[in-house]
Amino acid sequence: MSINNIFYAIIGITYNLLLDGYQVDLIRYSRVFCKLISYILNFCPYLSVYMLVLASIDRYCSSSLNAQRRNWSNIRMARKATLIMLIIIAIFMIGILISFDIRDNGSLSCSSTSDSLFNQIYLIMEVIVYVITAPFLMMLFGFLTIYNIYKSNRNLAVAIRYRPSERQLSRMLIIQVLTQIILNLPFCVVFFALILPTTFQSTIMFYFLYVIFKIPFYMTFITPFFLYILSAQVYRDEFIRLFKKIFRIHGERAIHPATTRVMNGSLATNHLPPIPEVIDIP
Repeated sequence: MSINNIFYAIIGITYNLLLDGYQVDLIRYSRVFCKLISYILNFCPYLSVYMLVLASIDRYCSSSLNAQRRNWSNIRMARKATLIMLIIIAIFMIGILISFDIRDNGSLSCSSTSDSLFNQIYLIMEVIVYVITAPFLMMLFGFLTIYNIYKSNRNLAVAIRYRPSERQLSRMLIIQVLTQIILNLPFCVVFFALILPTTFQSTIMFYFLYVIFKIPFYMTFITPFFLYILSAQVYRDEFIRLFKKIFRIHGERAIHPATTRVMNGSLATNHLPPIPEVIDIP
C-alpha cells in the first residue's frame, strides 16, 4: 500500500498539477499514453482503498474471540489475499483502457464519455465499487473490530492474550479508515456527478469545487504516515528506533577512517625492528 501511494503521489499528483495549474496536458496527443496514464491514475486509488479494506478484515479476524477466525490473520493469508485483490482490480480496470480515449470536444483531451452503453455500465460499476462498496466494507469491519475489542475487554483471559500492540494497531486502522472516508467522499461525489449519464450541466463554481476537493483526495495518499505517528505508540517507537539505527550506522562510518589510521599506526609500530640494547663495557 505504501509503495502504491508513493507511486501515485509521484505520477498522479505531478500530472494533475501540470494539468490544473498550468494547463499542460501530456496525454492528449498520444492514444497509447492516454490509455496507459488513465489506467494507472485509476488503478492506484482502487488498489489503495481495497488494501485498506483487506487491512480492516485482517484486524477484525485478529481481534475475534473465535480461534479459527483468528488463524486467518497471518502473513501467508495476507499475501494470498493481496495477490488476489491485485489481480481482480487489474482485470476490472481493463474497462479504463476501453472507455478512455482522445476526444475532440472543441479541444483535444483524454477523457471518458457516457455516449455508449458499455461506458454507462462501467461508470456505474465504478461508482458502486469505489464510492459505495469500499467505504461500506471499511466501516462494517471497523465497527466489528471495535465490538470484538469491547468483548475482549470484558473477558479477562482474552484481554490478557490481546496484546497492547494489537489494540494500538486496531485503533490506528480505525482512524485511517475514518480519515479515508472523510477525505475521499466529497471528491468522489463531485467526480462521478460529472461522468455519470445525466443531464447535469457543470458550472464554473462546480468545476471550482471539483478542483478544491482534489486536495483532500490527494492527501489520503500521504496522511497514513502522520496518522500512524500520532495514533500508535508502537509505530512511534519503531520510527524512533529506526532513526537511532540509521544515525548509529552513520556515526560508525564517520569514525571508521580514524579508527583505521590508529590501527594502522599500531600495526606499523609493532612491525618496527627491535632496537638493539646498548651494553656498557667496563
